Amino acid sequence: MSAKTQPAQIFTCDGRQHCSQMRSRAEAEYFVRHCPNTKMDGDHDGVPCENDSRF
Repeated sequence: MSAKTQPAQIFTCDGRQHCSQMRSRAEAEYFVRHCPNTKMDGDHDGVPCENDSRF
């Protein structure tokens, strides 16, 4: 029997709330799903930072 390993957690909730504070779309997605009080999905469709041209 092999032990299941969990993937390393890359991101942590640290109080950031805005797209301008994110380094990638993956980071923004993590924050929207796991961190409280984010302001990155204005239309509430589950896709953060849609208007941020960096991503």
